[in-house]
Amino acid sequence: MLYLDTSVLLAWTLTQSAEPHRAATTKAFVARLESGTLSGATSFYALHEVYLFAVENAPDFPTGAAFGKAALRQILSLPLRILPFVSRIERGVHARKFRALRDASDVPHALVAYVYQCDAIVTYDSHFRAVAHVIPCKRPDDYLSH
Repeated sequence: MLYLDTSVLLAWTLTQSAEPHRAATTKAFVARLESGTLSGATSFYALHEVYLFAVENAPDFPTGAAFGKAALRQILSLPLRILPFVSRIERGVHARKFRALRDASDVPHALVAYVYQCDAIVTYDSHFRAVAHVIPCKRPDDYLSH
């Protein structure tokens, strides 16, 4: 099972026109999830970040909320496992494994992927390479036939 980070979810939903290459690659990756060739998961944390991105980048809250809701519908239509936040106890046990992450907002993703035994974090964020010794970090195109 592969953990989809927010950057991949955004490339598939809200940033397609801004990042056409990522959008095309992500679309092919998502097709593999939909066909059952790949198994995927994401977290409530990633869903929250997608919604927040929509709200923060829209001209007003109602527009952002509508875009965010549409993006969440699109994501939830995928055959993904939705993983919960990691408990306080689990965070305490495993957080030190992810100290190398420079961006604190990446830690919850790494924790969820690790605790729920995902095979890799699929992301466009290079920050996760810092913890590749704990959980592999891949890009969507790593799962596509060339």
